[in-house]
Amino acid sequence: ALIAVLVLALALGGMGWWGYQQLEQLRAAQTGLVERSALTALERDQQDRLGEMAGRVSNLNERVETRLESLAQMQNRVEDGAAARRNLTDRVDQLYRRMQAERADWQGAEAAYLARIAQHRLRFNADVAGALEALEAADRLLAGLGGAAVDRREALAAAINQLLAVKPIDQVEINRRLTRISNALDQLPLAAGIAPAPAADATTADSDNAGDQSAGSRLDRAWQRLQQGLGELVTISRERAVEPLPDSRSRFLLQQNLMLQVETARLAALQGESETYQQALSQMQQWVESYFDSAAQSVRQVNSEIEALKATSVAMEPPRIAALLAPVIEGADGR
Repeated sequence: ALIAVLVLALALGGMGWWGYQQLEQLRAAQTGLVERSALTALERDQQDRLGEMAGRVSNLNERVETRLESLAQMQNRVEDGAAARRNLTDRVDQLYRRMQAERADWQGAEAAYLARIAQHRLRFNADVAGALEALEAADRLLAGLGGAAVDRREALAAAINQLLAVKPIDQVEINRRLTRISNALDQLPLAAGIAPAPAADATTADSDNAGDQSAGSRLDRAWQRLQQGLGELVTISRERAVEPLPDSRSRFLLQQNLMLQVETARLAALQGESETYQQALSQMQQWVESYFDSAAQSVRQVNSEIEALKATSVAMEPPRIAALLAPVIEGADGR
């Protein structure tokens, strides 16, 4: 019985232990089930959140891709703009170089033209001042070309030195003396005993026919009458008192002819025509000595001015600068 009791007790204890183990397993199963349910819910929640996050990430990816495409387009545009700017810069450089080349050609051609003007002024007008001004203007043009125009500038400098060595004619003094002579003509006293030639009939006839003839023919007849009248005037007598010429027209024509010779001398001096200049002065001196009182102070003063003018040379041999200017002209032609 004791053994039976012991066996029974052991059996009950084993059954109790087994029951306890089963209960613990059930509790563990229940706990695991609860945890599994929580994990499932958490997993579902995480999955939902992950889905939401994936959607957001997808949207962000789409936005990023859109931005990247925009950035790529902008980069392409920037690159296209940079290429266009480079092309534009190249074109501007080409245009600038072409403009500089054309400007250099133009300056060289203009300098050659001014050199030709200087030669023309010297050859045909003996105008040293005008030629010098033209050469100085040409040198200023070539100065902008830098070292490319050194030889031409040296040629211009040599030509300018030749012109500076020329002694200029004192045109101011010549004009001043001629002006004093022309201003004194109205005040010169005529020599005593001078009377006009008797040409009343011819004068009357000319007056009657004046309306039928041109102004040019009347001037020609007046000049012929002046020459004839002056040729027939009597010789000067310095022993008699000086009296005005009775015929005012003869004195007027005489003064006008003297004025004409004054202007002829002035123009000849400007143009460097020595022969014409001397002839005009000699003609003036001859008429002053023939028809005016040489004893009067004003007449002597006019004669003194004429002598001073005759002693002044207006002839000038211009320097030959054509060979010196050859590099300037030929350099422009070579371009």
